[in-house]
Amino acid sequence: MLIFSCNVSKEYYENGKVETKGKISNGKKVGKWKYYYSNGKYKGGGKYVNGKRNGEWKWFHQNGKLHQIGQFSDDEQTGEWNFFHPNGNRQGIGTLINGQRTGIWKWYFTNGQIQTERKWIDGKLIEIISCYDGKGNEMDKGTLKNGNGTMKLYDIDGKLLETFSYKNGEYIK
Repeated sequence: MLIFSCNVSKEYYENGKVETKGKISNGKKVGKWKYYYSNGKYKGGGKYVNGKRNGEWKWFHQNGKLHQIGQFSDDEQTGEWNFFHPNGNRQGIGTLINGQRTGIWKWYFTNGQIQTERKWIDGKLIEIISCYDGKGNEMDKGTLKNGNGTMKLYDIDGKLLETFSYKNGEYIK
């Protein structure tokens, strides 16, 4: 005879507001879990199956607008993920397989203008396809080829924010 018990679990911030809320069964998270900001506003959440994230998960900005949405399978991000700025404009879009970025990832400025397109293979950054400022002017994208070189990142006004170095598709700190 199998007996299952489901207990509601809640974690709290120091200010007494609920941080997380969901069910625990046999020591593992199950069902829908909700996460909250310290001010009590809904932060997001999704479903757990046997302690692992599965299905659609959504996260929201403090202003209530959607921040990101995507799928999990056995606790790994998978499929298309969409990201949004606090003003509601698209921030980014890309695909993950078993938690690793793959294919073309696109990132956008808050005004909706494309910022950069990057090519990923098995979680490794291979190439910067394009790089722009907030007015659509093409910028120096760096030297990255076949996972080796630099990637430049600019703000909406075209000011260079940072130059990142990569070796074999991985960021070098």
